[in-house]
Formats: sequence, structure tokens, C-alpha cells
Amino acid sequence: MSDETERTADPEQPSEEAAATPSRGRLYTARALVVLALLVGTLSIFATWAREQLLNTDQWVKTSTELLENPEINDQIANFLVDSLYENVDVSQQLADRLPPDLQPLAPAAAAAVRQGLDRISDRALEDPRTQNLWADANRVAHEQLVAIILEESSGPVSTTDGVVVLDLRSILTQIGQRIGLPNSVLERIPDSAAEIEIVRSDELKSAQNAAQLLKTGSYFLTFLALGLLILAVWLARGHRHSTMLAAGWALIAAGAIVLLARRIAGQYVVDALTSTASVEGSATAAWDIGTSLLYTLGWQAVIIGLGVVVAAWLAGPARPATAVRRFSAPALQQRPDAVGIGVAVAVILLIAWAPIPALRRPSFVLLLIVLVAIGVYALRRRTQREFPDASGSGLDFSALRGRASDAAGSMRRAAAKIGPSDEPDVPPAPAALPPAIDPSEARIAALERLAALRDAGVLDDEELAAEKDRLLHA
Repeated sequence: MSDETERTADPEQPSEEAAATPSRGRLYTARALVVLALLVGTLSIFATWAREQLLNTDQWVKTSTELLENPEINDQIANFLVDSLYENVDVSQQLADRLPPDLQPLAPAAAAAVRQGLDRISDRALEDPRTQNLWADANRVAHEQLVAIILEESSGPVSTTDGVVVLDLRSILTQIGQRIGLPNSVLERIPDSAAEIEIVRSDELKSAQNAAQLLKTGSYFLTFLALGLLILAVWLARGHRHSTMLAAGWALIAAGAIVLLARRIAGQYVVDALTSTASVEGSATAAWDIGTSLLYTLGWQAVIIGLGVVVAAWLAGPARPATAVRRFSAPALQQRPDAVGIGVAVAVILLIAWAPIPALRRPSFVLLLIVLVAIGVYALRRRTQREFPDASGSGLDFSALRGRASDAAGSMRRAAAKIGPSDEPDVPPAPAALPPAIDPSEARIAALERLAALRDAGVLDDEELAAEKDRLLHA
């Protein structure tokens, strides 16, 4: 009987141990896939940033608005607009026409004084919400035109002007001219090209079109390829899935760190290459920081997701604190899985509503997150059932907590009845119900099962197990 009970207590143990040992080739392949996923994931972050910055009009307008709100960049744009105004309008002559004849010789000096004050007027004009709306509209029109051309979707009036896609700021220049009192008849004679900023030329369109077509599909492919490589690596490393999953999390963290470091180094190089004087270095640095802010966000997003994977892998690992966490949560997972599921669902919903990273605003990532969380909770429950089959005696024992709460409530009622006056006769408490009789054979089988579980958990070795079985069977 004892040999039969020992065989039935753990019938699949030998086969599981054999299956849990992967071949050396599979393990090396899994590690190589993690390294490959690191490289592909890093490229996918750069590709995603380039796609969103180049092809997403809303992101373009958002970035351009942030550029205008920066004081140093605002000053440079204001100087550009004032220079354009003075290049296309004879301000000195306009002032001379309005001055009395004896004061007309002072018109050049007055024009120079107006030129100094016009910089401040332009700064205040660019801070005006109406001017900022004009700036946003001009950027939206230019970017929609650019996207239509580079994706070869243009039709009708959408085309380049003399082979150039430009950002037209003439409406803002006109508004500044009106602020200093220039008549509309003069402002209307300003040429259309007076306040245009070149975005791309016709000889650059072919390269832009090729890059856009590549980014349109390539960034998504790289993202899913990196994810697929990590999943395949974890699947191949049977018996070492915990360490492989931990490596996958660190790979995501490394990809984000590489992106953040590359952004910092490239920013220093680009600013040094584009600025010849110290006066424009601050605005160039601000433009780089704002223009690559999405890349910065995507880099930190990879780090945060990687940390989540590392924490999940640690929780499933053999470390003593992780085992203690699983032991503590085992009763709740086994006795109240519905309550645990509701709690996890509420936490996921709050995380999605908060959306601390851009990925949580994408339905595909949200769906993937929900699936992975559900699989993780299910796997954690299965593992705690194997590790702690008698979980009701440790951790959160809900039935014991309810019993203690009921006993405490009864004690409080009896204490209150003794303190307060009462005309009712004291009624002796009903005797406690005797526990039902336990079948000795069932108790013996339960004890054998607990011994087998202790052996599986490593608490007992084979000799101790045999001694305890012998003592139990001959008691």
C-alpha cells in the first residue's frame, strides 16, 4: 500500500524533470534570439519615432507648437520675420511719407529705432494665441502637403511650388506689419515667398518618398519581429524559461538605454554641426530636444516595459523573497480566484486610463497587455497550487479570517449586553457543535499526500519521507 501511495502521489514527476531539460542547442538558440531581439528592438524604436515624426500630422503640429513656445526659438523666428519684413518693405520710406516735410530726413533713424522695437513686438505677437493658431494651421497645411507628396497620394491642387515644399508664414508676417501700422496696401505687395521656410526640395523628394514607404510598413514589422523573437526565445528555453524571460526584460531595458544614449550623443553632434555662433546654439539645442522628445519618450517606454517583464520574471523565480510572495498570495489565488481576477482587472483598467506610456493608447498593445496579464495570473495560480497545495494554513486564509471576525463580533455583543441594563434573563450560550467524526483511512491518505507534497517542495528527502510513512502506517 505504501509503495502504491508513493507512486500515485507524484505520477508525472520523472517525465516533467526529463522534459524540463532542454538541449544545449536550444538554450544557445534562445540566448541568440534575445540578443537579436535587442538589436531589432532598438531599430524599431528609431523607426517608430521617424514614422510618427515624419508621417503623423498631429505629431508634427504638436512638435511645431512646442517649438514656437520655446523662448529662444521664438526669438529666432521673430528675427526671421522682422528681417523678411524689412527686406520686402521700405519702412524708412513709409515713415517719411507720414512725417511732415521738415521731419522727413529723420525717417531712416526712426526706421532703425522701429527695427529694434519690432523685435519685441514680434516676440509678443508670437506669444499671442491667435498667432500661435496661425502657426499651427500653417504647419498643418505644409505637413499634409508633404505627406501627400512623399506617399505619392497627391491629387488636384496638392503639389510642390517650383519643386519645393515650404512652410508659409506670410499670414503671421502680415499680422506683425499691421501691429506697427503698415497699411494693407503695402502689406498686400509683399511677395508670397517673403516668409517661407523650405521643408524639402524636389531633388530630395525621391529619397523622402523611399524613406516614407519604408517607414510606413517597416517600423511595424520591426516591432512585431522583436516581440516574436523574445516569445520564441522563451518558448525554446524550456527548463530555463525564468532566466530567459529575465534576459528578455533586460534586453528591453538595454534597447531603451541605447536609444536614450544615442539621442544625447547625436544631439551634441548635430548642434555643433549646425551652429556657427554661440548666439544660436541655445535655440538649436532646444529645437533638437523638442524635435526628439518623442524619441526620448519611446526610449523610456522600452525601459518601463522591460522593468515590468523583469519584475514578472523575478516573481516567478526561485529567489527566497519571490517564494515568500507566492506563499503569501497562494491562499487568495486558490480560495478566491474571482476576487483576485477582479482586483487585477481594476488595476489594469486604471493603468490604461492613466496611460503613462504612449503604447497604452494603442488598442493593439492594450489587447496584448490584457492577454499577457491573464496568462501571468493563470500561471502564477498554477504554480502556487503545485508549490503550496495546503495553502489554507498559511498566508491569507479567508475562512479563518471570517471565523475570527465572527467570533470578535460575538464577543463584542456579549460584552455590550453585560455592560448595558437588560430586563431579559441571562440565557446560557448554546454548546459548541462537535466536529464530525473523521474516517481514519481518509485521514491517513491525507497525511500521505501532505508528506508527498513536502517531499516535492524539498522539505523532506527520500529517507525522511520513508521514515515518516513507516511511522504513519504503523501508528
